Amino acid sequence: MSSRTLKVTGVPQDLLALLDQRVKDRHALGRSEYIRELIRKDVLEQPSVLREVMAPVYEAGHTIKESEQELESLFNNVRDEIRAEKSA
Repeated sequence: MSSRTLKVTGVPQDLLALLDQRVKDRHALGRSEYIRELIRKDVLEQPSVLREVMAPVYEAGHTIKESEQELESLFNNVRDEIRAEKSA
């Protein structure tokens, strides 16, 4: 995979100091590695609206091993609750 260089301007010195402290506290990586990881997480792992809506269905399916029909019923109930909240 090829890489590119990003230049970020206008970052105040106090924010850079906080960033460096965060890198030191949480990672053995440098500033660049930490920022690359933040970008990767934000772009690749940020939950979509669909994932957020489906979270209860996924959780129920993984924790209590419900049948397909029960999961469909759970999905329909969650969907109906969300629609009711939006219309209220």
